[in-house]
Amino acid sequence: MNSVTLKFNYEFSRVYKRGTFFAGKYITVHVFRRYPGLKHNMTRIDPGIVRVGFCANKKQLGAVGRNRARRLMRESYRKLEHLIPEGIDIVFTLKNISEVPSYKDIEKDMIRGIKCLGLDADKKDSGEDI
Repeated sequence: MNSVTLKFNYEFSRVYKRGTFFAGKYITVHVFRRYPGLKHNMTRIDPGIVRVGFCANKKQLGAVGRNRARRLMRESYRKLEHLIPEGIDIVFTLKNISEVPSYKDIEKDMIRGIKCLGLDADKKDSGEDI
């Protein structure tokens, strides 16, 4: 599966404003299903990719904590990447907490968010293995 990183503020804003979300204990998952023909810099976005972004709030954690949280979220996503259907923009945001949660806690929240948003159901319908 091809995953591309969201880089621009307007891409994150589109996911936050137009998408649906799931709020877990440690992370919030925002999902936007792209419509065919969506453009970025006057070129069409390939419908066969997943674009993903990872955010950690500046208020509670220092730079080291934010970077660690994003690394943990990226690794958890890498293991769950096969569950995400194509044509989706997804953003994982760490909630305001005083310390970085463990890898297992982040992974559990991601799995719960993916299931609650119905993303794994799309894979079941298409006949792929979960």
